[in-house]
Amino acid sequence: MLGDSGIAYWPSFSRQNSEEEEADLFSLKIIYDYSCKNGDYIQEPGTFMQNYGIPERMTTATKQLFKDNDDLI
Repeated sequence: MLGDSGIAYWPSFSRQNSEEEEADLFSLKIIYDYSCKNGDYIQEPGTFMQNYGIPERMTTATKQLFKDNDDLI
């Protein structure tokens, strides 16, 4: 493709289907609960995302999770 031999090009899709989004949100909650139970009380969503390898596409959901649980921190 495009004159390159031996290179495979794969289309990338930035949209997620609803099942993937549900799984991502569920996973985010599990990681958040895990961090709290282990005494890792991070107060900033960005730091939490960096420490636990949360992808950037989950920024809004992570901020919302912290907002919903701000009384616990």
